[in-house]
Amino acid sequence: MITQITNDLVADSKWKNLYKAGGVGALIVGTLLLVEMIAYIATSAPSLADASGWFSLFHNNRFIGLIDFGILELYALVLFVPMFLALYAVLRRASESYMAIAAILAFVGIAVNFATSKLFSLLTLSDLYAAATTSAMKSQFLAVGQATLSVGALGGIGGSVEGGIPLAVSGLIISVIMLRSNTLGRAVGYVGILANGIGLVMYFNAALAPAMSGSPFFGIFFLFSIIWFILIGRKLLQQN
Repeated sequence: MITQITNDLVADSKWKNLYKAGGVGALIVGTLLLVEMIAYIATSAPSLADASGWFSLFHNNRFIGLIDFGILELYALVLFVPMFLALYAVLRRASESYMAIAAILAFVGIAVNFATSKLFSLLTLSDLYAAATTSAMKSQFLAVGQATLSVGALGGIGGSVEGGIPLAVSGLIISVIMLRSNTLGRAVGYVGILANGIGLVMYFNAALAPAMSGSPFFGIFFLFSIIWFILIGRKLLQQN
């Protein structure tokens, strides 16, 4: 028994750097999303289906346009990697099989969000629109931009419905496991269920109505997500 406990302690010590990286990553994610939410509200960003509005914003203030359209979420996706790995490491004893499924879903969601991000294609179209010399060319680029936004117009953390669904399912699985394990605290689990549950409803709603330009759940989802990431960051850093 003593040997087993000693081996477990040695094994846990090997994960400490990962816990630290995941905790710092989660705190930065929460901060990035908070900055994005404040900027989005303060700058009166265009509708997610308004290509003309985004073209104008990119032309007049590219920095604000990039933040409003979610460039900080792409940075957050990179930081998701150490965060989800750290969550797997700290919660694997509660349910290794379900944590493995959650980790796989998370990485699928990360990859799909990068692959389906409309930010850079829309930015390129905005530059072409600004450089166009005839009204016919401008109309053409505007139509392409509108079509780009019309496919899954509702984004989320990372930017797409297709990527948001596996991330939300992963978050729900992890949150339920948090309730079964007292390692990170039950409060983190309850907030995670709220954040990811709202996100899943939002994404499925968007999948059924792909032309929609927004969601009444978006602000609540973002707020609970920010709280969840900050709580995760604090708890992971406490594992050191």
